Amino acid sequence: MTDFSSHLFWDVKQDAINPERHQRLIVERVIQRGSLKDLTLLQQLYKKDNIRAVIKQLPWLNEKDIAFVHIYFDIPYADLKCYTKRLSARYC
Repeated sequence: MTDFSSHLFWDVKQDAINPERHQRLIVERVIQRGSLKDLTLLQQLYKKDNIRAVIKQLPWLNEKDIAFVHIYFDIPYADLKCYTKRLSARYC
């Protein structure tokens, strides 16, 4: 965990993060704020299918991150909870 950029987990103790228990936190922070190095470390830590499953369930990503995960992880927009949630919110 200490190999990840320190700014990703500025609000928690990095040595207290359990990769199995805190998978969603780790994936979310890397996708939203990580560098290419962090993304590489993420893929060494978890299988790509596990990363994709977590990304699909994230409740919020900005438009740039949505486009990135759509292309990089080959996830259809309709499978992204944050994308479908955003579409339905526009009409409320």
